[in-house]
Amino acid sequence: MAEPLRPTAALTHGRENWYLVTTVAGSAPTTAEMTATSTLDITHIAFASTGQPSQSTNRVTAERRLGDTTVAERIGDTSYQGGDMLYAFSPQAAAASPGKKLYELIPAGTQAFLVRRLNIARATAPAAGQFVDVFPVEFGPSMPTKSGDGEAAEAAATCSFAVTDTPTFNVAIAA
Repeated sequence: MAEPLRPTAALTHGRENWYLVTTVAGSAPTTAEMTATSTLDITHIAFASTGQPSQSTNRVTAERRLGDTTVAERIGDTSYQGGDMLYAFSPQAAAASPGKKLYELIPAGTQAFLVRRLNIARATAPAAGQFVDVFPVEFGPSMPTKSGDGEAAEAAATCSFAVTDTPTFNVAIAA
């Protein structure tokens, strides 16, 4: 008998990118959309404590019928949730500089896409054929704050974001 399959570990430590993409025309972004001047790689802007999108699926108990002696479950509704984004913000930075770019890019009500790319070195440019997860989102208002305490404290901003439609998972960036 052949050995069972054992996939090679797809490492993500230091190999995860998050992008804020303003426009995705189809179910998968194109290389042009991923590298547009309006797209921002937020990997080194968002703090690790940022809430990442998640999903929950209801498991419901089937209605018992008169003759049933066992009852099974069924899959119910699936919902997708956003989170609270905590990100680096430099209140004294010039407009459009790295310290203010995300803050300026996501005023309240902004609809965009959070795109996650895993298992590729952070410094690697997005390219056709790389697989990503695409979350359509809407941002609430950002509020300047700080992250950490004492010697570790730094200026930051926080905002909530909602996942507004069904995400697409493991789709290839199109040419």
